[in-house]
Amino acid sequence: MQTKSIQSYLDDHALSGELKSIANKVFNKQRITVDEGVFLYENAELGFLGAMANFVREEKNGNKTFFNRNFHIEPTNICVFTCKFCSYSRLLRQKEEGWELSASEMLDIVKKYDGQPVTEVHIVGGVHPKNESRFFC
Repeated sequence: MQTKSIQSYLDDHALSGELKSIANKVFNKQRITVDEGVFLYENAELGFLGAMANFVREEKNGNKTFFNRNFHIEPTNICVFTCKFCSYSRLLRQKEEGWELSASEMLDIVKKYDGQPVTEVHIVGGVHPKNESRFFC
């Protein structure tokens, strides 16, 4: 995104002062703070975030985009949290709707991809109550 189009984006969109301030930092290649990141999460529209992310991507990589080939393993969907972004978790009280994979079952999933051009195994899942203490050291 060129500087002229960045400024026109900021001028053409009714952004709050806080969002404009954060955008100006991003477009001036300054790091944003954790609090500013939280503010973006809670207040910014997806298109606005995409425009800023694309600017940073182009600054770092030019007009190149890199992809990986991955598959997901989700060891459990039972979780003690209720994150806004999670679409599949089940709280402990909904345990009958949940699943828990054993280490052997997860390895079986990995073995299915032997010989495939995989660059990443993405493992993500719920924070199971029996493992919860590991995340709060």
